[in-house]
Amino acid sequence: MSLSILTLARWLRRDTRGAAAVEFALVVPMLLAIIFSTFEGGWIMLQSIMLDRAVDMTVRELRLGTFANPTHEAMRAKVCERAMVLLNCEASMALELIPITAGAASYPTDDTRCVDRRSEIAPVLRFNGGARSDIMFVRACYVVSPITPGLGLSLALNKDESGALRLISKSAFINEPA
Repeated sequence: MSLSILTLARWLRRDTRGAAAVEFALVVPMLLAIIFSTFEGGWIMLQSIMLDRAVDMTVRELRLGTFANPTHEAMRAKVCERAMVLLNCEASMALELIPITAGAASYPTDDTRCVDRRSEIAPVLRFNGGARSDIMFVRACYVVSPITPGLGLSLALNKDESGALRLISKSAFINEPA
């Protein structure tokens, strides 16, 4: 029994059993991209807020002079301890403490130095605790990989050469006078 092409075309046009599968195949990828982008945006925002909070709390200790012997490692450890959601924090964070001396001329205009995960060499960081009554500038850069690197929001974000996002927190303060 052979069917002619016209008979086959009429039969396929009347049969609607696969219509939902086509709609599903077209709509679900877009819906999943929106859901994953929402999750990605929330996770990045949470990490950024926790980094800002941790830097602010640590800078408060520096400003008041209650942070004993502020070295780069000790300050980074304290920031990472307070920023509870940052994974592999100490290996992924670069921290700078720079005194501002002669007004806007000494304000750092270079890019924030971040950890380069492609290189074994650590970036050269400036860390100078300054003296009493000095204006100080703090920069922290935390490098994080996106959760869904090839989908939705992650495609639109600025990433470095290794595909990681840079979360940057900045703060300025004056050391308390003696």
